[in-house]
Amino acid sequence: MRGRLLTGLVAAGGVIALVGCGTGSAAGQPPVLGQVSASFAVSPIPTVQNPRDVAAISHRTCELLTPQQAVGFGLDLPPQQLDGLFGTVRCEWLTTTSDRGVVRRVGVSVFTNNPTLEVAYSQRGGLPFFELTQIGGYPAIALRSNADLPLCDIALKPAERQSVTVSYRSDEFDNDPQQACSVGKQVAEAVLMNLPPKS
Repeated sequence: MRGRLLTGLVAAGGVIALVGCGTGSAAGQPPVLGQVSASFAVSPIPTVQNPRDVAAISHRTCELLTPQQAVGFGLDLPPQQLDGLFGTVRCEWLTTTSDRGVVRRVGVSVFTNNPTLEVAYSQRGGLPFFELTQIGGYPAIALRSNADLPLCDIALKPAERQSVTVSYRSDEFDNDPQQACSVGKQVAEAVLMNLPPKS
């Protein structure tokens, strides 16, 4: 599913990246940014009480993990800065040189004017794992689009119509792919705390 749904959206974005672009239109048509459907008008995604400003850091996404945090999660430095959607920057950390030969990948991308979580909730059917949760007191969704891969996408809602998606993959969890969500949530919480308050 990842990459075939919307090429170039984010390197490890999977379903969250797709649903972050809208709800879709006529049968067989791809989602369109800004399309809002009544199907998620009653979603259980709560409003944000103490918003953080995704837009303020949308061109500095690699600052959403400090070097110390990245190393703490076993990631190599420096991260790679890549073009994101609609003028944003996405960031990717990769580790391939650990003692056990484990490959880890963390991707962080942002949306600054889209109801990402609400759309994700409306398109949750058929996924092997979908969890509506909170991270650091903010609404979040964790999902896995492939039950066999140790890959988890976590979407955070730090402000209304602003979101951050953290994609976490580690080969060390090949025998227990669900563990990718446990560590991915920790990475997402670290990312969230590096977002500035919204004034």
